[in-house]
Amino acid sequence: MIVREWEIGVLQVFTDLQTGAGNAAAYILTFLGNELFYFLMIPLVYWCLSKAFGIRLVYVFLLSVYVKSLLKAMFAVQRPVGIEGVNSLYVSSAEVGSHYPYDSFPSGHAQGSATLWGMTAIWLKSRAFWTFAAALVLMISMSRLYTGLHWPTDIITGMAVAATILLIYVKTEKWIVGWSIKRKWIAVIVLPLILIGIFPESEGMKYSGFLLGAGIGYLLEAKHIRMKIPSSWVKKAVALFVGLAGLFLLQEGGKIVLGTSLGADALRYGLIGLWGLLGAPYLFVKLRLYETSRNTNENEKAA
Repeated sequence: MIVREWEIGVLQVFTDLQTGAGNAAAYILTFLGNELFYFLMIPLVYWCLSKAFGIRLVYVFLLSVYVKSLLKAMFAVQRPVGIEGVNSLYVSSAEVGSHYPYDSFPSGHAQGSATLWGMTAIWLKSRAFWTFAAALVLMISMSRLYTGLHWPTDIITGMAVAATILLIYVKTEKWIVGWSIKRKWIAVIVLPLILIGIFPESEGMKYSGFLLGAGIGYLLEAKHIRMKIPSSWVKKAVALFVGLAGLFLLQEGGKIVLGTSLGADALRYGLIGLWGLLGAPYLFVKLRLYETSRNTNENEKAA
């Protein structure tokens, strides 16, 4: 992909606006669009707010991240870091993938934030939240131009891909919810295997492994545990701490025990998904932080 002069000009205009206060704001917006924030946000939703929305968010967001990583590897566009007249800030926020610096297109911050907050707005069905979500996504996306880490076409494409994924979700959500348990079991096993075949690189293995573990964990939890989220925020806070501690141990400890080969990455992320949707809910119930729902069909019909 050939970078056009107009894109360099746009970045020069944005980075010329950098100030101390603006840089601080950009730092916060960068955090709101990076993987660590999503690592905290998605478990919070599933464990503490709504399992029905949480499982939808897990699948839609992970598929969005998968598509983003696949496109980055396919197009291999170099980031604007080092371009004359463009002052890049917080470069470490871009050095997270295996293809850096040839991973500019599309913008993960633009696509990820649009997917997350767009999904939330669709679920809440609130005009006020739609306005908030649109403003936040726009600020996060513009911060990537301000920090000189993405081309304008990266931002535009990231938003467009997110919008396409959200549209597909809206059109297929009721159909998928109506699937039989047998069909759901087939889907949660076959889909990740197909995704691995399409993108057998580091990111593809990780996200596919996570979806496999999460899908199996969700269906087993729906049948055998049926975690019911309590109203007590004290219990929710304790559960979130315990759950995140488990995620951290699997993420970091898994590298030490399993290594970092492609197969090890897939296994580690599969275990993380299994923990998030099966192991942690089981522990929450055993610790009596959460109760078990009496409605045996509640979870099975939620996704």
